[in-house]
Amino acid sequence: MTYTHPRLIKRPIGRILVDAGLLNDDKLKEALEEQHRTNKLLGEILIAMGAVDRRELDIALSLQSDLADRGKAIRLAAGIRNMLGELFVLAGRITTEQLDGALAQQKRTGEKIGQLLVRLGLTTQAEIDAALDIQKVQAKGADLPTPLRLGELLVSAGHINRPQLEAALIRQKESGRKIGEILVEGGHVDQKAVGWAVRLQGMLLRAVLCAALSLTATAPVPEAEAGTVFSGKIQINAIVLAHAHVNVLSQPQEIVVTDADVQRGYVQVAAASTVEVKNNSPAGCLLSIAAYDLPFRKTTVSVMGRDIALGSNGGLVTLPILGKSVITLSFRFDLASETAPGTYAWPFMLSASPM
Repeated sequence: MTYTHPRLIKRPIGRILVDAGLLNDDKLKEALEEQHRTNKLLGEILIAMGAVDRRELDIALSLQSDLADRGKAIRLAAGIRNMLGELFVLAGRITTEQLDGALAQQKRTGEKIGQLLVRLGLTTQAEIDAALDIQKVQAKGADLPTPLRLGELLVSAGHINRPQLEAALIRQKESGRKIGEILVEGGHVDQKAVGWAVRLQGMLLRAVLCAALSLTATAPVPEAEAGTVFSGKIQINAIVLAHAHVNVLSQPQEIVVTDADVQRGYVQVAAASTVEVKNNSPAGCLLSIAAYDLPFRKTTVSVMGRDIALGSNGGLVTLPILGKSVITLSFRFDLASETAPGTYAWPFMLSASPM
């Protein structure tokens, strides 16, 4: 007899993108076939196909590990407040018309909306339990932090920086106005970027809800009754958790900007960082480049033959690495008109996570 302990399986990024409506099933199928032929990372294939936006893919990837854990998925979903019925509409489990019909019946019968949805065959009790858990977490406080908040999405995409968001949040508490309006009024972001973030917020929330409603509490591992003797082979399945780590072998402590650099308009630092990346996930890993107080107009990192523009708070880079590999990162800093010659502290911190 074999007993297998439950393991945490990462929710496929393709499924997340489809749940969010950022990708359709036909494009996903085409990309998976390409991945089977080439063994490339799915995200890179989708970008090459023009099927997804890199910023939106990177943000979805940053949520991926949380969507495999019921508690974390529920906490993510709880950061955006919704009524129970609205949660099921957003998750695509029921239509608006079905919810309106259930609410009309609720007025006549007095039943709880969750009980009604189950009785009408529109959902299951397990999904209702998950939705109720989301609402319990919501009840603990309206200021529950979540990367799905509008301001956090704008920071992740590099449209605003952390100090700008924190200042806007203070103004929001004082005025009660929407965070997007405050950021636009302050000249930190335009209405187009806010509209993009609002759209992405709704789409990602749908993907998070789909994950949260599909995950059930882990069942306990069966135990043998006293005196039971097992015959035959006992198979023990080892669980190897996905893990990635980056070790910085060499990296500058500072950036020197000369008069010639100012006249040229940029500083090029070739092979600036040499790092050792270890990763045991066949899907590759995600390199996080966190930036602090960038004094430049624009920064581009070159790694493994790709040039990637970083936001004011850094960015994420997908790496097709399995096992151990040493890579180098080069940087180009485009100087702002007010950037003066001088010595600046190195602004980047690196970390890695499995995909």
